[in-house]
Amino acid sequence: MKKKYLLTTEDGTATLFLEEYEQAMHSMSGAYEESLLKHIIPSGILECEKDILNVLDVGFGLGYNVLALINEFLNKNDTRKLNIYSLEKDRNFMEFINSITFNDSRDNIYSFISETYLSGEGNLNGINLKILFDDARKSIKNLYGTKFHAIFQDPFSPSKNPELWSTDYFIELKKLLAENGIITTYSSADHIRRAMIEAGFHIGRGPSVGKKREGTLASSCNITRELDKDEIKAIINNIKSMPYEDPGLNAERETILENRLLKIKNIKNNIK
Repeated sequence: MKKKYLLTTEDGTATLFLEEYEQAMHSMSGAYEESLLKHIIPSGILECEKDILNVLDVGFGLGYNVLALINEFLNKNDTRKLNIYSLEKDRNFMEFINSITFNDSRDNIYSFISETYLSGEGNLNGINLKILFDDARKSIKNLYGTKFHAIFQDPFSPSKNPELWSTDYFIELKKLLAENGIITTYSSADHIRRAMIEAGFHIGRGPSVGKKREGTLASSCNITRELDKDEIKAIINNIKSMPYEDPGLNAERETILENRLLKIKNIKNNIK
């Protein structure tokens, strides 16, 4: 059985290391800090001028993105309606969630989040939280009709979790994104940015956090810190930027990885 265990990051909050993916969920510079600086702030969700805010969190994990969002929302005394949908594969993290404390006001919010982790749906002072447990590729199809003002794209890394980084997957996310909505992610890999470009997104630079390099912001329209034409051209012309493909949104992890490598190999052979 693959092991899981908690590690303490530099901001004092815990992250979870999973042998299945051979990596921790968060940057060791600060797990909670990463959620706040990589997703909540750059998404601009709290400055969005809508009476009802819809947020999609892909990769619930330990719930830090949800926690940081709710904490910032309450700190602003925001009285608008906030709907959060979070996607997670299964409920395998309950024992770790139950052992995490912050020793401040975040504990009350986290208690609500952990209860919702069990029940699947909860409400806190007008904030609605739903956690959908399944392959995220299936879950997003159940969200058609809802437009999200922010999407936190936060699965495990592309090489470990390619199912949630394909061009076909991003095409589905684009259907869910509201006009002027923003997707945030920690990845700045060329093959991920190319997948987003091929899905029809404008691509911008996200902030760097700790030792991690800059992330990526994506939107259906113009975006701040947008990559220029030469940068986009360089990405598209780079053989190694070949994106993952998953037309049926149901391929196995190994198949997605192997097909990408095979396509790159075939292109190289044709060039020779």
